[in-house]
Amino acid sequence: MSDDIEALRKDYLAEVTQERRAQPKLSAAARRALTAKPAEMTEAELDRMLVEVATFEIAARLLLDILADEEAPAALRLTALQRIGGAAFQPVKFAPFHAEYVERLRELAVSDDKDLRATALDQLTLMHDEVGQRLVKESLEGTRKPLLPAASAARMLARDEHGDAAPLLRELARTGAPRVREQALRALAVDPESVELLATISSDKTERSAVRELAAMSLKAASPERFADVARDMVLDESEDDRLRTTALSAITLTPEAVDALDADTFGAELEDVKTATKSRSLQASIDRFTESQAPPPE
Repeated sequence: MSDDIEALRKDYLAEVTQERRAQPKLSAAARRALTAKPAEMTEAELDRMLVEVATFEIAARLLLDILADEEAPAALRLTALQRIGGAAFQPVKFAPFHAEYVERLRELAVSDDKDLRATALDQLTLMHDEVGQRLVKESLEGTRKPLLPAASAARMLARDEHGDAAPLLRELARTGAPRVREQALRALAVDPESVELLATISSDKTERSAVRELAAMSLKAASPERFADVARDMVLDESEDDRLRTTALSAITLTPEAVDALDADTFGAELEDVKTATKSRSLQASIDRFTESQAPPPE
């Protein structure tokens, strides 16, 4: 019996020794990086260590420690934040670290460093984290010190799956600065309650063409039927910008729901009148494409 136990012990030790030999060895620089305080580590040392470290767990632990160290250089913490963001895409391995990762992100979301703030808020809103979404919303509303540029905040706020941000986004679409309006208009493409606002902006000739086009494309996503009405009016209006007319007609042609909302035969006849009157070759070509799309398939 004792001989059997001794044989099992030797087999186990041999197994362990083989496993240890199979693990990658750390370079001297990587060993120094593992024992160094984050404030003493360079970005190059961090990257080298992450390549050579023996386990995922050691790398995740080091990165989280760097994020928590307020004395570490901002550039190093940003590198650590970017690297651990990639590690989070391995959900099974990363599960033991997820809760702490979220806490670190929430802390960095109100950091004094703008790059750390922006990266942390970007990650939090991608995760639909309630704290991150609240911080972005408060930043946009002006109820706290701005945490990031308004256009970036509007883009991140659009990730809110519950629609709680829609009223604020509608207000920004009406009154925001140009880049903020554009982000808000894109976000409203998934909000059915914004259909009439999008239709109004699309039809407003006092608006910039780029804004009208963006509103129209969001309207197409939110309500193809309402878009069909607005786009048809654009296409048939000789005083409209020809590029906008062309874009509107192309969008109708490529959207079956919009075509179905129109009387295709009547609209086709109206387009022939437009083709005769316009000098825009792009618009004429777009009319030809619509006509071809409505032709019956060959037998």
